[in-house]
Amino acid sequence: SEIIPFKQNNKEYKIGLITIPMFYRDFEGAQKREEDYKSTTKDVDVFLKQYQTAGVDGVLIDLRNNGGGSLIEAITLSGLFITKGPVVQQKDTSGEIEIHEDTDPNLVYGGPLAVITNRFSASASEIFAGAIQDYKRGIIVGEQSYGKGTVQSLLSLNQFLKVKEPLGQLKLTMGKFYRINGSSTQLKGVTPDIEFPSGFSADEYGESSQKSALPWDQIASSKYTTTNDVTDKILSNIKKNFAARLKTDSELKKLIEDFKEFKLIKEKTVISLQEDIRKKERDDFEAKRKATKAANKSKDGKEPDIYLTESEIILSELIASLPSKKANKVSKL
Repeated sequence: SEIIPFKQNNKEYKIGLITIPMFYRDFEGAQKREEDYKSTTKDVDVFLKQYQTAGVDGVLIDLRNNGGGSLIEAITLSGLFITKGPVVQQKDTSGEIEIHEDTDPNLVYGGPLAVITNRFSASASEIFAGAIQDYKRGIIVGEQSYGKGTVQSLLSLNQFLKVKEPLGQLKLTMGKFYRINGSSTQLKGVTPDIEFPSGFSADEYGESSQKSALPWDQIASSKYTTTNDVTDKILSNIKKNFAARLKTDSELKKLIEDFKEFKLIKEKTVISLQEDIRKKERDDFEAKRKATKAANKSKDGKEPDIYLTESEIILSELIASLPSKKANKVSKL
C-alpha cells in the first residue's frame, strides 16, 4: 500500500494504491479464531483505515498478474466496498446454483474506486473485479482478464487403493463461476470499462487460448441493487477523454507502436543463416531496445508504469465527477 500524490487538471489528489498479488487466507488460523491470522481482506481493511486518517481522494486496486486464490477472500474483499448482497454465483455439475453473498451491511470504503486488471488477472481476481463492475461501484481499467471461471476439486487416488505410498491426485472440474449479472467469467473473463492497449491477444494468452477450455455461458441474474457511483454519463465522458489521449499522448502512442513492433517480431518466422547478417540483426535489435529503455526512464531512473499513470488519471477524473467523498469511517473488521 502507498499513498500517491497526483496532479491532474491543476488539481492535487491523494490516491491510495493497494497492490494485491494474490487472494491469500490462513484457513487454519481463521478456523481457530486467531485474532492475527493473515488474510487479504484484513490487510486491505488496515490500509483503508490508514487512508481514512490521511484523507485520500480515491482508492486504486491493482490486480495485475493476480492469478487468484481464496474464494472467501474475493467475497469478503468485495464486501469492504459494497453493502450486503450477492458477489458471485456458482453452478455445479448437477445444475444446482449457489449464490455467495456478503452478509455484512457495513461499508468500509464508499469513495471513488478503480481496479486495474491485465490478461493474467484470473479466478478470484475476476470475481472481485466483476462484482465491482456489476454493482457500478468502481471503474475497471486495463486489459481483458484471463477467463478462468471453473471450479476444481482434488481427488486423492489413495482412497481407491490400500497402499502406503502416495499415488497422487486428480484435479476434477466440478462447476463454474458466474457473475451476479449471470455471465460466466469462464473464457471471456472481465472486460474493462476502459481498455488499454495490449500486447497480448486472447488467441495466445488466457483461457480462450486453450483448446480444451470449457465454453462461456450464462445463467439468470442475481437480485442486486447497483450504486450510482459510476453512471453511464460519467463513464462515457471518461471514455471520450481516454480516446483523445490515445491520439495525442506521446507515451500512449509510443506504447501502441511498441506493441505493433512486438507483434511483428512474434510473427516473423524467417531469419538469416548468414552469420554477419544475423549478428547485425541481433545488434540492431539490442541497440534499439536499450535506446527505448533509456528514453522511457524518468528523472529518478525508473521506467514509467504507463498503465498505472493512466489508471491514476482515470480515477482522478472519476473523483472530479462525483460529490466529494473521503474514506468511510465505518469498519466491519
